[in-house]
Amino acid sequence: MNDIREKIKEICKEKGIKQEVIAEKMGIKQSTLSQKLTRNADIKFGVLLNIADILNVDVIDIIKYPVKYVPEEDNCFKCREKDKTIENLNMLLEEYKKKKGKL
Repeated sequence: MNDIREKIKEICKEKGIKQEVIAEKMGIKQSTLSQKLTRNADIKFGVLLNIADILNVDVIDIIKYPVKYVPEEDNCFKCREKDKTIENLNMLLEEYKKKKGKL
């Protein structure tokens, strides 16, 4: 599935969002959106951004669909925060086990 238009249609189907809803939120007719999603028309980046926003996905996730984009950087902020949380939970668990053993 290399065609961006097909990917948009699949994401809409997956999310249960009809073209009419997207068109309405874009302020255009459904027929206009349908034309934009045919093979006869180019999708401008601004339109793609708008559609991604309405579908509540990142543009990269439309481009990479069905694969969810994963940052290549292992040390991303969210990953570090998640690792810290897991580390803290493991420390609390160990402290709990030690205290429970002393009771």
